[in-house]
Amino acid sequence: MSLLKSSGVRHRRPQFHPLTVAGIQRLTERAVAITFDIPEDLRDTFRFQPGQHLTLRAEINGADVRRSYSICMSRAQAAASGQLRIASNEVDGGAMSVWLNRVVEVGDRIAVLAPLGDFVCPTVDTEREIVAVAAGSGITPVISLVRTMLEDEPGSVVTLIFGNRTPKSTMFREELESLADNYSARFDLIEVFSRDTSTSRDPLLAGRIDGAKVRQILRRSGVAVSEVDEWFLCGPTGLVDDVRAAVVGDGADPDTVHHEEFFQT
Repeated sequence: MSLLKSSGVRHRRPQFHPLTVAGIQRLTERAVAITFDIPEDLRDTFRFQPGQHLTLRAEINGADVRRSYSICMSRAQAAASGQLRIASNEVDGGAMSVWLNRVVEVGDRIAVLAPLGDFVCPTVDTEREIVAVAAGSGITPVISLVRTMLEDEPGSVVTLIFGNRTPKSTMFREELESLADNYSARFDLIEVFSRDTSTSRDPLLAGRIDGAKVRQILRRSGVAVSEVDEWFLCGPTGLVDDVRAAVVGDGADPDTVHHEEFFQT
């Protein structure tokens, strides 16, 4: 019954390429960004769509460990630098995340697979309204999507609702705030914190993100759910499912609601 055997077709196994760690940036107390140099002869191999991920492979404590981490930069950044960047939030007991946060150094070489993943959306020449909702390390593919759309679609407007425990635990916070300043007319960054004890904080922007809170935030921001062209949701399964149900229930086209559950180990 195997068509592959009868036709003689052979499929190559995915090939890992040793990439050199060019930079390590401490994002929070428990998260780092790792930047890889991409050799000239591998630039085409590592060409990516925003939202895709890299699979890393390493021997850790005698075990062959493979984990996937989203590319967290725009296409323009990658082209200008000849590099790719991923980020890892350290998880208690997580083999790869602990290794990346505590052991890896600049100059190390790590085996990396070419970009994969379908949590993507090609950029277009028309004006669009984009809404992204991310929680915690779910920002890593979303920052690539958001930044690329801002850079490549000069007429598009982007709203990002980003949930974290506290400002200090927020990955890429300074970079996102810089984007909000640079694209102030087209990028609305809305931060929600579940454990920020500041008494001056807006009650709507406190607590955990869920479907009801997203509805309220968008309504107050003047975003009509039924007029949003593309949605990107990334975070824990419960959050993604709840927000998706809420926006589809309010009139979003289900085909425009792209989502990815996010795990790191």
